Amino acid sequence: MSESAETIITDELRRCVGRKGPVRTLGTLSASDVRRYVDATGDVNPLWLDDEFARSAGYKGRLLPPILVGWTPFSIKEPEEGRGSAFDVRRQLPVPAAYTNVRNAGSETEWLKPVYLGEELSCQSHIVDITAREGRMGVGIYVTQLEEVRNAENELVFTRRHTVALFRERKTRE
Repeated sequence: MSESAETIITDELRRCVGRKGPVRTLGTLSASDVRRYVDATGDVNPLWLDDEFARSAGYKGRLLPPILVGWTPFSIKEPEEGRGSAFDVRRQLPVPAAYTNVRNAGSETEWLKPVYLGEELSCQSHIVDITAREGRMGVGIYVTQLEEVRNAENELVFTRRHTVALFRERKTRE
């Protein structure tokens, strides 16, 4: 049976829209994490390096660089089970087994509150859309997730709407 954009999204896959993953603790980013970020990027903004400067700018202390906070949910290692585990809700989707070629199809990020050095964060992911389109690489399954990062007071500090495209793995010439 050939696959098409009209038939590859099954009823079972459609029912996954709205599915939520578990709330995951992201841990605490430390001053040494910030120092490694500064060393790697050259971003020496005093808001993440100097408590006194941050307070003079109206914050209660040093901030974490937003890009460092934004990549933390993606830096958590998958458990050994990988696919099918409760850790990543996208990997639990019942997509055809041959669809292992995963591509980034875009993301939108919004920072809603400052995050302070030493602040505990947690994250939860939701499946918000699943569609299919035909393109140069054949039929692609486009999965959009919403990642929500919250602080210890359960305030939403960061959201990311991220879409990945899954394509059938092609055999390469040897």
